Amino acid sequence: MIQKVFANKIIKHSQSLDQARRTLQALSAEILSGSKRAIFAFHRGDAAQAKQELASAREKLKEGWKLVKSESRIAQEGMWRAAQEEFAEADLFDQFLSQGMVGKVNGVAEDPDIFLGAVSDLTGELVRRAVLLATEGKEKEVEKIFQGVTEVVEFLLRMDLTGTLRTKVDQAKQNLRKLEEIRYDSGSTTHCGHCSCV
Repeated sequence: MIQKVFANKIIKHSQSLDQARRTLQALSAEILSGSKRAIFAFHRGDAAQAKQELASAREKLKEGWKLVKSESRIAQEGMWRAAQEEFAEADLFDQFLSQGMVGKVNGVAEDPDIFLGAVSDLTGELVRRAVLLATEGKEKEVEKIFQGVTEVVEFLLRMDLTGTLRTKVDQAKQNLRKLEEIRYDSGSTTHCGHCSCV
């Protein structure tokens, strides 16, 4: 009933798509774990190791994009998008630590959802960093993180986000509240003056 040449073509394409999907999932897992190791290294103060992990993850992203270019249907695979978001979070953490501000992340899709998810999750990493800095008595650096997270939350609240992103915005707001407590406990200030944004 099905023309043999056409049937073989469909089978071949299906197998090719399946192989590309499996390869992309494996790359995504490596990007995800490498990005997490980069974040952990930044927390340990090992910037050299963190940047090495980021560079390795960036190379794997390039491999992933080659696969996506050959099989555009796999571009929306959940694991691939999660890997890009985790990489973006690690890269944004690097940007904040080295420049005090964050912006475009090279190597990931120019997709608002990926950036918004990453920058929301970044606030949690900044809380962890603030805890360490507060125990070391570095009030000015805690204040810098507080101001940065305040700006992120204000930015996120300018959009009417829903679903998973809404949950991430709520978590970012909770992270800002934690920073207010850390800031207060470390003696950096008595009142935040930004409570209305949360």
